[in-house]
Amino acid sequence: MFLFHLDFNILKMEETSPNNASSLFPTDFVGEKEWFFLYLIALQESPQQKNVPTPILYKNLPFSQTTVSRRIIELEQQGYLKRSFGTKGGTVSLTQRAYSALESVYLNLHLIFEEKERFDRFSGKLQSGMGEGAHYIKHPKYLPQFYQKVGFFPYFGTLNLQVLPVYAQLIEQRIEHFQYVQIEGFTDNSRTYGTVKCYLVHLWSEKEPQKRVEGALLRIQRTSHKPFTLEFISEQYLRDFFHVKDGDTIFFEFKRNSKEN
Repeated sequence: MFLFHLDFNILKMEETSPNNASSLFPTDFVGEKEWFFLYLIALQESPQQKNVPTPILYKNLPFSQTTVSRRIIELEQQGYLKRSFGTKGGTVSLTQRAYSALESVYLNLHLIFEEKERFDRFSGKLQSGMGEGAHYIKHPKYLPQFYQKVGFFPYFGTLNLQVLPVYAQLIEQRIEHFQYVQIEGFTDNSRTYGTVKCYLVHLWSEKEPQKRVEGALLRIQRTSHKPFTLEFISEQYLRDFFHVKDGDTIFFEFKRNSKEN
């Protein structure tokens, strides 16, 4: 079965219905608790097994067994679930109506997150680097390019943030929408220094969100950093500027391409 981690506090929210909410949804719209329950069941499915054993639901869903049983019966009566019984116990599977309900939610989420490109802002945990950044940044063939193209002389060192894998994937998917300048590579004494793309960002700390500073995310052709570690430069020594230490949260927001702003 698929593993998942969710914030189930959403299930405790009060039910509210704005006066004009009914005009936004079709008459057969499945309620927020129901579709989320269907969503949780869908997460338990696998390509090899569409029928989910009810003991798996009792174990993995954040409800009491009584609540799960009641919800299954209600959704079966509404045509969203199909129950089967065999020698090894009962199973539950989603009907076509359930998949249609989930698809409508997916399409709306797709509109929000893909077409409107909401994910420009991310965060990471500060971690110490190996000190290599200073060596490269202050190289006389790199440093003038930073000033000419990024707009400032960077502090001799990088700020290293460990981001969640999902953030790294989203950045990879959306990177073409963000502004960048290119620092050209070169060869010096038979050693090759690669091209660096600098994606323009604003940075701030969780502790002092009102203090923002301009910087750039470095996309280096060759790096010794572990996966999901991002390197940033700024004119400031950011650890002192933000009063932060390893493990603290730093936020960063990309600047969009001019034609998209």
